[in-house]
Amino acid sequence: MAPAKKKTAKKKAPAKKKAPAKKKAPAKKKAPAKKKAPAKKKAPAKKKAPAKKKAPAKKKAPAKKKAPAKKKAEKVVEAPKVEAPPEIVHPPLSKRINKTDLRIIRRTLLQRRDELAGTIDSIESEHLGTHENRTTTGGDEADQANSAQNADISLRLAESGSKELKEIDAALAKISDGTYGICEATRELIGLPRLKFMPWTRLSLRAQEQVEKNELRYDESAGWVLP
Repeated sequence: MAPAKKKTAKKKAPAKKKAPAKKKAPAKKKAPAKKKAPAKKKAPAKKKAPAKKKAPAKKKAPAKKKAPAKKKAEKVVEAPKVEAPPEIVHPPLSKRINKTDLRIIRRTLLQRRDELAGTIDSIESEHLGTHENRTTTGGDEADQANSAQNADISLRLAESGSKELKEIDAALAKISDGTYGICEATRELIGLPRLKFMPWTRLSLRAQEQVEKNELRYDESAGWVLP
């Protein structure tokens, strides 16, 4: 057997010397603090402009006087008109009254017209200036009073005759235009017997009865109206 090798102990390497500690760099000197800039002086406050004087208040114009209220016009009460019935279409005159009857009616109207015209002319001529005659004519007071009374009666007859004369003229005009025989108030046909008896009549028998009972009257501006 080979002799055992001697273990040679390895020499430890010398410990490394620690490197000398680095010297701390000297602390930097702090820069001197900057001096604060001197505070700016405040600009002097601007003087306020003097307040403008208020213009004097305008005087209010004097209130206009209200015009006096107009008086309400008085309402004119109109007489109630007779309500016309629905429009009635009547047959022509030649169909309502035959030629013979119409000829008789027309002749009667003309004769009566001539009579009235003569009577009225006679009365007016006889009593023309009657008022003057009362003071100039001789005779006693009784005669003058009697004469004046007769004159008044005659003049009233003349006035009544004039109205009838107008009715006759209106009837003759209606015969000419074909409206003869139709009641002016009710628009109904007037019976033939009534037309023969009073050919100048304007109203039917029923309407005439209303007039006599004061249930119907004639107004110059409104026509036939209720009272």
